[in-house]
Amino acid sequence: MKRIITVVSSIVLTAALGSANAQPFSIEKVRAIPLQLGDEFVGLISDLIQDTDGRYYLTDWQQHSVWICDSEGKLIRRVGREGAGPGELQHPTGTAVFEDKVIVLDTGNGRVMIFKKDGTHSNDFRLDFLPMTSGILVSKDGRIAVNSLWEPTLFTVYDMDGGIIGSRGERVPDQAVGYTIGDQHFSQTPDGHILYSTVKEYPVYRMQWDGTVIATYEADSPGYGKLTYPPGAMFINHKEIMKIWTPILRALVVSDHVLTQRKKENVESDGTIDYFGDLFTMAGEPVQLAIELPMQFYAADGNLLYGIDTTPVDEGEDNPHIVVYRLVE
Repeated sequence: MKRIITVVSSIVLTAALGSANAQPFSIEKVRAIPLQLGDEFVGLISDLIQDTDGRYYLTDWQQHSVWICDSEGKLIRRVGREGAGPGELQHPTGTAVFEDKVIVLDTGNGRVMIFKKDGTHSNDFRLDFLPMTSGILVSKDGRIAVNSLWEPTLFTVYDMDGGIIGSRGERVPDQAVGYTIGDQHFSQTPDGHILYSTVKEYPVYRMQWDGTVIATYEADSPGYGKLTYPPGAMFINHKEIMKIWTPILRALVVSDHVLTQRKKENVESDGTIDYFGDLFTMAGEPVQLAIELPMQFYAADGNLLYGIDTTPVDEGEDNPHIVVYRLVE
């Protein structure tokens, strides 16, 4: 599908080069797409994806719904409502699309909920693990992967009826750490591989659906700090850990590179969060490190990156905006 993009503003973001031969990249803001939801109001968005027809799917953790909007941000329909029955959601944290299905990680109810694109309930199935589920993907042949930061494996693969195909990858035993709603930790590449961040530390993995690691992405990036537990600690002081730790978030394929993302919480000052990205070749070679990012990006398409800006563009506009940036060499 051909898309016409109008450049409304440009922000060139500085970065530190990963090597002397690296070409400098910058990130430019392309446009802001206001969400036009009529009388509806967005709550806390925990995920954003786009399908092949340009429609946006925004998982709303607070409103217990998924907003489906067209390419200009106009509401097509609201999928789901608060509750625990068929077609109802409780604090969903991720959405995937497969053919005519909208597949939602219904975190609060410990299940996967499957709708048709017209919003009607199709089927659902329970997960065999509950704590700290934080992401969902669907393969090109209809397999569903769900990850949990609590489980000893990286993710579990299901069929569309909820049958378990298998659990993939191994996690460091003390990997289970708290995370913020709205953070995402794995994505899918254009050729169908999984990009997985273990959150706690590098590396990020590019994996096949059977768990085979194809490539790793890891760098000693300026400002990066891995999670370390104080020796013998029974309880973890969040503020002390966040002084050093920069959690690794969702990695994305942008152009022909992999962009890993991490955040730094300014716990000793105003509590704001800064985002940074490290750019790699697909094979895993660092290209450019510590790129300043304006926000966490949830999706990518070619050289475009998509995020959510909760600050209205115009005074009086209550709903957030989808914002589009472009990676420029």
